[in-house]
Amino acid sequence: MKNSILYHYENIIWDWNGTLLNDSWLCIEIVNKLLLNHNNRRLDIDSYREVFGFPISDYYKKIGIDFEKESFEVLTSKFMSDYLTNVHKCKLQNGAMSILNELNNKNIKQFILTAAHKESVISLLKHYVIEEVFEQVEGLDNHKAESKIDKGISLIQNNSIDIDKTVLIGDTIHDFEVANQLGVNCILIANGHQSKFRLKEKTNNGIQIFGNLFDLIK
Repeated sequence: MKNSILYHYENIIWDWNGTLLNDSWLCIEIVNKLLLNHNNRRLDIDSYREVFGFPISDYYKKIGIDFEKESFEVLTSKFMSDYLTNVHKCKLQNGAMSILNELNNKNIKQFILTAAHKESVISLLKHYVIEEVFEQVEGLDNHKAESKIDKGISLIQNNSIDIDKTVLIGDTIHDFEVANQLGVNCILIANGHQSKFRLKEKTNNGIQIFGNLFDLIK
């Protein structure tokens, strides 16, 4: 990591799902189970990355889920029950551990800003024995995967973060939108929940997009 662009920053705000945690395969597996009650569609990694997005209710509609058959609340409950039961089977993205430790050794402050349930993420950080790498984890108090902009504002204010020396690293268009709202730089990784094509299209090629975490340290 001698010439890593990450060394230009004092603070790094990480997204969790899809960026550090390789959980897209699990999300696809669960959603395909939910789809059994609605249509014959099945998602693979490529088709999933072309349709996944926020808000989650819009994404469900795109793949043909009928809220008249099952409410969004019921579907969310089913999804999260299955997800929380199996998420421990997920691994960190390739390169995540080495990058986190290297940045920690360089005294670069690292944070997590997630649309996931905060306490669930903290539990996983302990599972992977990386909780001490992060200054703070900011997330939601529910499992609805809503916008994390307000939580990001709180994170920056509570830690007196200099936005000019900060980058947010994520894997979705929403991460780009959040970074813009927070006034920080953004780097996207295109091996999580959305495709490189979509990331480029929606960000107008205005930011750096890498194929995986290893590309960050070349």
